[in-house]
Amino acid sequence: MVNRFYDPVMEPTLWLMVSIIFCIFAVYFIYKYRKIEPEGRSFIFGLIIFSITFAIARLIETIRRYFYINDYYDIVDSNFTITGINLLLRLSYYIIAWTGITVFFFVFEKYIMEKKTKFLITVSSSLEGIFSCLLYFTAEAFWNFTIVVILFFGVAIVPIILFLYLSIKGLYLSNKIAWIINTIGFLFFLLGVIGDLPESYIFVQNIPGILLHYFNPIAESLGAILMGIGFSIIYKNV
Repeated sequence: MVNRFYDPVMEPTLWLMVSIIFCIFAVYFIYKYRKIEPEGRSFIFGLIIFSITFAIARLIETIRRYFYINDYYDIVDSNFTITGINLLLRLSYYIIAWTGITVFFFVFEKYIMEKKTKFLITVSSSLEGIFSCLLYFTAEAFWNFTIVVILFFGVAIVPIILFLYLSIKGLYLSNKIAWIINTIGFLFFLLGVIGDLPESYIFVQNIPGILLHYFNPIAESLGAILMGIGFSIIYKNV
């Protein structure tokens, strides 16, 4: 079982660091936004929204988990039946986090991919947020859980492929390196999110708890830092 905490101080501290890092990420790109030419601001604005919303969502989930319910996954036999404030906080995490992620993919598909991907990742992200919330209202509905898993892996794998594509097609060496860094950062961020979500319990329950409890926040933090570096390289001249 991985539900118990291993260090009641270290664990929430690591998760709070995730929120702080994303806040720093947001402040940095707000600074960039103010200096960049108007035509280049839209994508930067998407990064800012993503950073702020994920920082807030992560803070809500940290408070819920460590200061309200005192449980890591708060599910029993993969049954998503929580109620009251616990449910409200959990849904708030999903709604805020997936809103930010959807905004990020929207500006990415529109301004970086120039609409070539037909906003498929954006639509998949919004649907993932909706069906993730529905998990808590459909309880043991296997169809909903299956949809959540399929959508999540679609949202996870396709961006990695696109980031690598951009690293190959980049005109300048610095941009190629930047997209490789973004790919690695996104992968770490993704691994941290996967291991942390309650719906992942069915897949990770046999992994040593101490690995999950500390790897997840560290992976998300490292992912944020690497993506921050990658995008700062892309926008280094502004």
